[in-house]
Amino acid sequence: MSPTYPDFPREEFDARYAKARALMAQQNLDALLITERLNYQYFSGHRSEQNAVDKIRSYMFILPKDDAPVLITMPFEVAQVEETTFIDTIKTTGGLTGHPAFIIDTLKSMGLAQARIGMELGREQYLGISYLGLQEVMAGLSGAAFVDAADIILKTRVVKSPLEIAYARKAAEISAQAQKDTFAAINAGMTENQIAHELRRHLIDLGAEKLSLLCVVSGPTPSTGIVLLPTERVVQKGETVGFDVGVSYKGYWSDLARTASVGEPSGELDEFYGWMMELRHNCNMQLTAGKAPADVIAVCDRMLGERGLKTMGVGRVGHGVGVETTEYPSLAAFEEVTFEEGMIFACNPNFANHLGFINAEDNWAITAGEPDLLSDPIAANRIPVVAA
Repeated sequence: MSPTYPDFPREEFDARYAKARALMAQQNLDALLITERLNYQYFSGHRSEQNAVDKIRSYMFILPKDDAPVLITMPFEVAQVEETTFIDTIKTTGGLTGHPAFIIDTLKSMGLAQARIGMELGREQYLGISYLGLQEVMAGLSGAAFVDAADIILKTRVVKSPLEIAYARKAAEISAQAQKDTFAAINAGMTENQIAHELRRHLIDLGAEKLSLLCVVSGPTPSTGIVLLPTERVVQKGETVGFDVGVSYKGYWSDLARTASVGEPSGELDEFYGWMMELRHNCNMQLTAGKAPADVIAVCDRMLGERGLKTMGVGRVGHGVGVETTEYPSLAAFEEVTFEEGMIFACNPNFANHLGFINAEDNWAITAGEPDLLSDPIAANRIPVVAA
């Protein structure tokens, strides 16, 4: 039977599996064993609310090189799996203990006792099973080889389909409009926590399903860094107030930032913000198929050098966006990636100084020409003004 409420059509998952299997063949892998929550969601289509908050149960996706995929989940999740995914083989374990033995038996029943099995062991990967639990699985399948499949997972996820881009666009539009509406609704004298409450309200009203981060930053920033968590600090006239927000729609995320002046900006703030937006624009225009992160960094470094400045010391000026708010690849000089149509990036060279946290981050999809803005309304070229 076909599911009633899938986020994607079957063809979407067939394409993901085909891409992963082609990469698996290059590394002579017999199967992928996926344990991390978002990788599990990406490959299975099962967006579990329980998985995000529960570390005692096993949620796993197994993709053999030839056979149909297998899902390991909880009995109470079966109805949702059947209603939202195209997975036909569902294995359940009801207990809170004994999961390694269950995983061993499942892999053996699939003929993988002597297999080369790829797992999330490398770059930007985390396991959804404890270290000791994994050791038990490996010991119980002593004839199998467990190898790193991080490269396969990253390469499979990095180029988004048109429907993935549509979901990311919706998440970005929600955030962009909510941040703009919040600037219009707040004023000097409010605390950061009050402003955060107003921002959350606008995000939820516009359709945000989840928040991964919600930062409210006001006033000058200390040399030791920025305080991203909203506090009871009262926002004052003549300062800046900034947001950095991640929201999702159907499991796809956006990562947007905006900065405003509380009252009319000083000449210094107005000029610096305008220059930052010029820097941002020139970096964004490098986000085109065939170019690379190094092209973005070269433009950024040239403009920074002309002004004698540095961005915040985070090692990159942007990152991928998709099933996670921040994901592979980074916009950093070390990243050996060629931009392809369908990749999504947040590019935001930003600054923390005596003027405040000066940032304006939008999301873009790579095309053959200029990047496709996902986060309409775009950050303003002149700094927005909050009522004083």
